[in-house]
Amino acid sequence: MLFAIAGAVVAGGVCCAVAMRMGYRRVGPGEALVIERGARPTRVSFGGAVVWPMVDRAEVLDLSVRKVVVERRGGQGLSCRDGIRVDVRATFLVKVERNPEDVLRVAREVGCARANRSEEVQALLEERFACALANSASTFNFDELLADRGLFIDHVRVEVGDELLGFKLERMSLGRLEQTPLDQLDPTNVVDAQGILKLTERATRLAVETSEQLRQPWLAPREGKAEPRGGGEDELEREVERALERARNN
Repeated sequence: MLFAIAGAVVAGGVCCAVAMRMGYRRVGPGEALVIERGARPTRVSFGGAVVWPMVDRAEVLDLSVRKVVVERRGGQGLSCRDGIRVDVRATFLVKVERNPEDVLRVAREVGCARANRSEEVQALLEERFACALANSASTFNFDELLADRGLFIDHVRVEVGDELLGFKLERMSLGRLEQTPLDQLDPTNVVDAQGILKLTERATRLAVETSEQLRQPWLAPREGKAEPRGGGEDELEREVERALERARNN
């Protein structure tokens, strides 16, 4: 009898060890294992854990960096404080930190399957980043925006904040930040009309300064002033005239 009991215990132990060996799930250094079991609290493992068949439900969450690109051009460009619109292309790098709290939040609010797909992360966070870009641009004049990109990026990061469904913003970079072409503005739009007016005033000022320099060629160009006319100012004036002509026709 004792031998039979001992044999059963040994056999049970062997079966248990085999089951644990077969149910052991290992994940890589850039992954997290999220394990659910009925009403028990969800567990997170960063190395590996036993997942019991028919009892546990396990998913793998990718912790690597994802890229979210936001581009706004033309009529969708960002409006500066002075009404001038700018085209922008910004790249945001986000990731899930290697800690149970952030992993559990992403698993709960997004789902591991969605969070593992780059296109889903793009769809989830693009509008949040676009709003941060728009709000930040509205606090700068156009010249201020171009003069200090770093300050603009810092402002955007503050606007983004920490509420990103468990993701964390690692880095942001600007690939494009330039004036929206005048032929893509809508003169009937109040904001665009203000921007056209500002650009008209700038073109007029540049034309006057250039004319003064041409009349007094012995004067050295002052720092920060425009080069002699024949390139950028002429093109800017032509764009302004075309925009104003459209406004008159409308």
